[in-house]
Amino acid sequence: MNDKKFVKVIGKQVDKDGCVVAEATAVVPYKKEGRVSLPAVPPFNTNVWLDGDTGYNMASLGFTENDKVEYFWGDYYDFVDGKAHAEKEIKDYNMIFDFELIDLAKNADYAIAMKVRKVEPGEKIDESCSKFFGRPCLPESMKEPYPDDGVFFAQIRCEDIKDLDPEYRLPHQGYLYFFLDAEMYPSNDLYMMVDHTTDELKYVIDDYNENCNIKGLTDTYVITFEKVDAGYEGTKLLGYPSNDVDDSDDRAGLLLQYDPLDFDVPFLSTLDGYAFVFFGDNDEDKFSGVDYVAWGS
Repeated sequence: MNDKKFVKVIGKQVDKDGCVVAEATAVVPYKKEGRVSLPAVPPFNTNVWLDGDTGYNMASLGFTENDKVEYFWGDYYDFVDGKAHAEKEIKDYNMIFDFELIDLAKNADYAIAMKVRKVEPGEKIDESCSKFFGRPCLPESMKEPYPDDGVFFAQIRCEDIKDLDPEYRLPHQGYLYFFLDAEMYPSNDLYMMVDHTTDELKYVIDDYNENCNIKGLTDTYVITFEKVDAGYEGTKLLGYPSNDVDDSDDRAGLLLQYDPLDFDVPFLSTLDGYAFVFFGDNDEDKFSGVDYVAWGS
């Protein structure tokens, strides 16, 4: 896969006293003569009222054929040396947005190590933390989306990784969830489902992994994160795969690498290798279209 052009967007909502009320950064694909969506977080989802009751929110950008970015509903801004700046006063706020064209290689040149610690019996934890296995903590919108006999694999609190992901390969707000359809286990012909949400968390599902056909996945492993080299050999986000994967040139960049040696659970415990989760082939389904593969001996 060749390098692709993306746009880094930094948005700020500033009040009349100069205080930043909301700030967020996102990286979205550059689509000439197209539109792309921004994360549904402030200030990108701020409602803007223009004339009377005419309003919209700023959750998308448009690009023209002559290298302009469209924002603020019909206002166009030129890219100069790959950068553009948009600013407008809306009632009591100043909305400031900076855009920069960047290139991203298929795999990140850094990785985020996922260090795991097994929760002791009777130990109380914040169930909304980043973790592998155990009990998922879900919003209303995700309470019933996955098979009853599936595996809750991991949840990532995106705020935990934002300072370790300078290229914004991953969301920096909300949660990433990984669920595994393990009906065919121990075959490697499994299907991973990944979802990102910024919805409020409401439910802890106590017995989710008790119903799957892989026993022993009810213990929780709390995750802490550390920035490491792209070739780090262990459980990680981003970077590049730690061993050769069949048809790897045809797959998108690495999202997650799972090393069974980091755990004392039966999932892939006999695999001399790794399980990999690769991003979806295009930016619209980078999470919903992930590619799962276990590779080793």
